[in-house]
Amino acid sequence: MNKVILASFLVFSSFIVHAQDQKWSVEANYPLVANSNLQNDFNGVLDLGIKYRFANLGPVILGAGFNAAYLKNFDSFTYGGPGFQDQEFDYKAKQFLFQPKIFAEVAIPGLAKLKPQIGVGYAKVIDDVYLKDGVDVQTDDSKTDGGLNLNFGISYDLSDKFFIQVQYDFLNVHRKGENTRDNQTFTYDFNEKIGLIKAGVGFRF
Repeated sequence: MNKVILASFLVFSSFIVHAQDQKWSVEANYPLVANSNLQNDFNGVLDLGIKYRFANLGPVILGAGFNAAYLKNFDSFTYGGPGFQDQEFDYKAKQFLFQPKIFAEVAIPGLAKLKPQIGVGYAKVIDDVYLKDGVDVQTDDSKTDGGLNLNFGISYDLSDKFFIQVQYDFLNVHRKGENTRDNQTFTYDFNEKIGLIKAGVGFRF
């Protein structure tokens, strides 16, 4: 057992030594829907991300990143009136975002702690919706769509390792498919434009 612990410690120490150039970073953010042409009412829960910087071009550092976010909107209540039994309204909507991207980090002369960033990538959006209005389940479905993702952000170094940041993500999600409600099927084909603000903390290694 001691040999396993010692070996693990040596591997971890070796990894840290070779990671002093801090090409990697991880982050945790709070995502907030700033705007949507569909009046998106999802509430942000958590966004996690990882980045790897693979090219140093003087004042510009190029890298690749991946973020995964979880948002939700839950609502339930009981309604009724004279002459009929109380009915339960239950609505549960979950949204998962998966965002791979390529980004460029720019150095500002004289302001080394500030790091503006711009990125472009793809957003995969998974919507899981359950709706029960009264005695019938009217919607219980999961759909996957995707589209262009543009990212703008800036970070501020609190130390050599830790930083805070704020980002804005623009998503142009192509929505296409069919939706069945009350035994009727509807087709749709449109683009949803979503603006996300993410604020959080990160760690470089």
